[in-house]
Amino acid sequence: MTATFHVDDPTAPAPNVPRALGAPIVLLDHTGHRVLLEHRADSDVWGLFGGGVDDDESVTTALHREVREETGLTLAEHHLLGIFSNPTRIAAYPDGNVRQVVAVTFIGRLAPGELRLSEESRAAHWFGWEDIPWAKIAATQHLALRRARIWVEGDRTPYVE
Repeated sequence: MTATFHVDDPTAPAPNVPRALGAPIVLLDHTGHRVLLEHRADSDVWGLFGGGVDDDESVTTALHREVREETGLTLAEHHLLGIFSNPTRIAAYPDGNVRQVVAVTFIGRLAPGELRLSEESRAAHWFGWEDIPWAKIAATQHLALRRARIWVEGDRTPYVE
């Protein structure tokens, strides 16, 4: 089984575990013209780096931990992009867990260094805004990427749903 991601999908599986809080980040290059995406190891989709917030940590602590674990690098900067809480945002994982996911999503840049991917990623690639492979992006991250483009273009108002 591979991970699947759903938004406004009537065929999405029903959640079977409590709602989860995530802390993903849209990672920009120094120009803001490209975004770094990971090819997930648990499915054939591309998505944002980041992950779940543990019970004993804040959202920003989880963000920094996840980025360090998944890229081997630290963040040079991060800003709140938005809170994505549509209850139809469903993630179904290979272990059988199906959950609604609320994402406190950030946008930022990595500090210089050598990218070292974790076992959670097959690959990472910098995509120009016009080159993002939308058909292969996790459904739960489409809106965040669209909002990131708006942020880069100058509207820095955090998105909240």
